[in-house]
Formats: sequence, structure tokens, C-alpha cells
Amino acid sequence: MAGSALVLALAPGFARTPARESPHRADADCTLCHRGEAAALARDPVAARGLLVPDLEARCMGCHSAEGPSHRTGVRPRGAVPASLPLSSDGLITCATCHFVHGEGERKLSYERIDNRRGQLCLTCHTMSELQ
Repeated sequence: MAGSALVLALAPGFARTPARESPHRADADCTLCHRGEAAALARDPVAARGLLVPDLEARCMGCHSAEGPSHRTGVRPRGAVPASLPLSSDGLITCATCHFVHGEGERKLSYERIDNRRGQLCLTCHTMSELQ
């Protein structure tokens, strides 16, 4: 499939940095990614989406740099994006737009918000002709 370059896959040499705490656990330190403590974030999950650290993308890449982003981040979408794919508080595409970051979802390997086996995630916002 010509559009497969947008599909995020684990690189053969992928390894998480053991010195870093994983933010993908329920008991993780919320301040790894959020500006706020767990109790405050839990009280208002909608506000928590906007209380992200300014260097969130760099923090994602701190552990996930082996596979790298399959989609540019920090950019405005060209078209409508469904609410199931959240943008940053500034309306920008982030890693969290396409990937769950708290360990939710059934596809634990890549935390995709929408199953992308047949390009469904990509085709939510893009046309097939854009991906070829």
C-alpha cells in the first residue's frame, strides 16, 4: 500500500529507556506530561487536555524516537478532525491526536485511537489520493 509510510510501526531496534518512568501507566506521575497534579487533572479531564507541558512532543520522542513520528506534529489540520482524535488546546496535531497516551484502548502495542490495519486511522482525515 503506497500510504503505508504514515502507519506507525515499531522499529526492529526499539527499546524504551529504562531510566524514565512510563507515562502510560495508571499510577504514573502526571507531571511527566501535564501541568498539574493528578487530583486536579482527575477533577476536570476536559481541562486536563489543555494542561499539557509545552515540550510534550519532545517528551514522547524521548522514549519513542526509535520509530519516530509517522505524521508531522505541531501543525494545524487541513480539514475537519473528529472529536475522537483530540487536537492540542491550540488546535494542533500532536502524538496524542492519533494515539492513546494513558494505556486506554484495546491495541496496546501502538495505542492507536482508531484501528489502522487497513488505513482506517489515516483515512479518517486523509483521502487515499493524498496518501499515494
